[in-house]
Amino acid sequence: MPDYKTLLLILAALLPRALAAQSPAPDTPEPGSVEEIAHATTETRFLSPWVSYLPASSQVVSPRAFLHRIPGAPGELVNSATTYAYCRALAASSPRVRLFTIGRSEEGRDIVLLAIADEQGIRDLERLKAATAALSDPRKTDAAAADQLVASGRPIYYFNAALHSDETGSTESVLELAYRLAVSEQPMIRRIREQLVVLINPVSNPDGRDKQVEWFYRYLKGRTDMATLPRQAPPYWSKYAFVDINRDAHQQVHETTRAVFHMLWEWHPQVIHDLHESVALLMTWNGTGPVNEHVDPLSYAERLELSFHEVQVLTSLGMPGVWTWNFGDDFAHLYLDSIALNHNADGRGYETFGNGTAETLVPRQPSQETTVEWYRPSPAPPQGSFTWSARDNVNYNETAMLAALDATAQQAKGLLHNYYLKGLHSYQRGLTQPPFGFVIPDGQGDPARVAALVARLLSEGIEVQRAQSVLTIKEGTFVAGSYVVRLDQPYRDYAVDLLTPQDFPKDAGEAYDDVSWELPAHYHLTVVASADPAIRAANLAAVTEPPHPRGNAGAGPVFVLNDTGQEGLLEARYRLARFKLAVAERAFTLDGSEFRPGSWILPPQAGLADAVHGIAASLALDFASTAAVPAVAQHEAPPPRLGLWVPWADTDTIGWARYTLDQRHIPYVYVRDEDIRAGKLAGKFDVLLYGHVDLELAEQIQGIPKAWGPMAFTKTKATPSFGTPAASEDITGGIGGSGFAELQRFVDSGGLLITLGSGSMLALEGGIVRGVRRESGGVPRSLQGGGTAAAAAAQASVARTPGAHVRVTFTHPEHPIAYGYDVRTWVFRQNFPVYSTPRRWLRMAYCTTCLDGPVDTSGVVLEWGDDKGAPFVVSGQTWGEENLIGHPAILDLSSGKGHVIAFNFNPLHRDLNRGDQRMLWNAIINWRAIVAPAR
Repeated sequence: MPDYKTLLLILAALLPRALAAQSPAPDTPEPGSVEEIAHATTETRFLSPWVSYLPASSQVVSPRAFLHRIPGAPGELVNSATTYAYCRALAASSPRVRLFTIGRSEEGRDIVLLAIADEQGIRDLERLKAATAALSDPRKTDAAAADQLVASGRPIYYFNAALHSDETGSTESVLELAYRLAVSEQPMIRRIREQLVVLINPVSNPDGRDKQVEWFYRYLKGRTDMATLPRQAPPYWSKYAFVDINRDAHQQVHETTRAVFHMLWEWHPQVIHDLHESVALLMTWNGTGPVNEHVDPLSYAERLELSFHEVQVLTSLGMPGVWTWNFGDDFAHLYLDSIALNHNADGRGYETFGNGTAETLVPRQPSQETTVEWYRPSPAPPQGSFTWSARDNVNYNETAMLAALDATAQQAKGLLHNYYLKGLHSYQRGLTQPPFGFVIPDGQGDPARVAALVARLLSEGIEVQRAQSVLTIKEGTFVAGSYVVRLDQPYRDYAVDLLTPQDFPKDAGEAYDDVSWELPAHYHLTVVASADPAIRAANLAAVTEPPHPRGNAGAGPVFVLNDTGQEGLLEARYRLARFKLAVAERAFTLDGSEFRPGSWILPPQAGLADAVHGIAASLALDFASTAAVPAVAQHEAPPPRLGLWVPWADTDTIGWARYTLDQRHIPYVYVRDEDIRAGKLAGKFDVLLYGHVDLELAEQIQGIPKAWGPMAFTKTKATPSFGTPAASEDITGGIGGSGFAELQRFVDSGGLLITLGSGSMLALEGGIVRGVRRESGGVPRSLQGGGTAAAAAAQASVARTPGAHVRVTFTHPEHPIAYGYDVRTWVFRQNFPVYSTPRRWLRMAYCTTCLDGPVDTSGVVLEWGDDKGAPFVVSGQTWGEENLIGHPAILDLSSGKGHVIAFNFNPLHRDLNRGDQRMLWNAIINWRAIVAPAR
């Protein structure tokens, strides 16, 4: 590792050519802009000459003229409507700018895109887009044709702003950047315009932007003491997610992500650059490792080169606190910028130092960012020694973006050529390196889940084909209709990454996020990797649309559904809500066919046949018919009145639960903290679901501090974006002690409370049910981004599973939660607390007869580990697994007349672990059997 002094000498010797642009000439500063920018910048070292003025234009409207202030002016933020109005005005007044709409948010706001180039580039946009599209597929473009496309083409560089809504500076930064690129005549800017096409998405999450802007003006404006600030972000940004909107690259759940994919397929950019805020003063992303072997080495090299170029340039301009490398890992590519890395382009990002407000503050940055390191030659000033403004943030963002664009412009042809090579490398690996393909066998237990997996691959641009006849390769014989992913395709590397297990190194540092994303493990499906090149010669037909399998049903009058693990059973139960339905508690035989425990039995009822046929067709469920109800132990399964409690203090992870329920058309009531406090829960709900939250026990009960209240989140003239998807006159105070007592009353009176992940703390540690002790661990927060203190308990746990697939065993396979599963299976687990096996009672005092009572395993439904000794890790990595194996993974504990089902994992993780969801669906469908006095 180089000595930092040596590195400084190297940096000084490699001053970029772009540094020649030290004065506004040939630009003329817009009158007043120099003074206003200087006044809004807290120290001269936080400003570069590149952004110290706004170039004047007699024809093109500037953001200063349009907004009546400079971007980054203290105490001001721009909302999405005004942002888009300026973008339209800029495009209308400049021949170097075009505006496009690439999506619509969940609340109906446009998501727009600016394209900026010189006049010739704007005229040639369609040709330039066609060129990058052709370069993306080496099967259609040979080397000679690629050379011609590179010679006449341009790299496309995409900036994404305002993904995380409380990171407010990026929108202000890109508005000024867009104007500067359109009008400046600086040689560096001309070079960028002539060599590149720059795309800017100024507000990628407009719903969240508007909520955040209104929150600032309602609760934060004028408040400049960091220590006394109230909550700095509204309870919602987008309809479903908060921070996790940046964990959607594989799923494409959010309209924000879908808009970026729309851009990807239309423009095929060489760089996707996402703008964030967290650490001092500007960090340009490059993870410390481990790296993902399925990303082309050229991408890693290009990203490192650009990042160190930015460090070099800004350091040379005298701007402290610019660094790279030592942030996160480079293993999991599930973020928005990862869309590029997964598709043979470069995913990049910044973390600038944002205040979470537009006001100027004295900030407190993590102390480890103030040391001199080889990757940080000029660290940030000591904490508490400087003030930081919104304009400071703009200065850093925009200067770095200009440096990145100029470096890209100066190597434009090389970057385009490498883009072609990366697709070629991926394609050639599919021809020369096993696996040569994957088979997704037809006839697995849930055809709808198979179809969902295929649809997810197609949405990522991964080509899928279907066997038109019996497929025989050296790995076996597969029936006609099986799906095949041939790997002689440009996104071969990404397909391998998604369809094979991950192996995070045991000796690596702390993972930034999940260490497993293997889709077959997430979906509980068999996918067979083939090392047989003959798979390319098989009789296959391309799958061009997401498949929609259909089930079958006979004539009745009794309908029976074999439980083979189908994901659609919960939706089916609610669609059949007006019909009686029983669930078989044992296996049975009907007309020579075996039916598993959990199978459905629907006796003759008026209108049933039509309803069953409709559900069979739409949910790919096969119903058998018979004349008489089978003689087997069974219980009634009426659909419950379902409530989903979403605490105001953390709506993020439960947002994924809401999405999952909404997508499956499950009727539920959104339950707020105040609804819990109001009580009478048993009169409203049979089942209350409480998802994983990133909150400790006290936070779960007490919520947002009352000292900040009242904090209304309601739609008003001044806050028109508030109140969705839920509203409150005061989001502070949580459920409090009175609400907790109402939860206890709900359970004791016969209700079923289901808790997921860290939400299980509430029931197990709060005492709704007794006898379980937390042995280790805490809320699964990351150490990264200043989260060290909050993550300490989880990271010090005796067992760590940071987003891995691990094995489990049903200790009571007759329990309804086990329906549709083998006795031994696997689930996805994050770093949740480790809980003890229940005891009849826990120690009440220090005396011989007061110690812990005897172990009681009757409430353990599922435990960690395979009781036959199979390796614990299916995909990912774990540490200290010996301290987790044998501990409860799902508990079913009673209190009064009711029960608590406590999951020690989250079966609704980001719409990924689809195969785990049935355990939760089973608990909801069979709620009455679970809470009954005896089964």
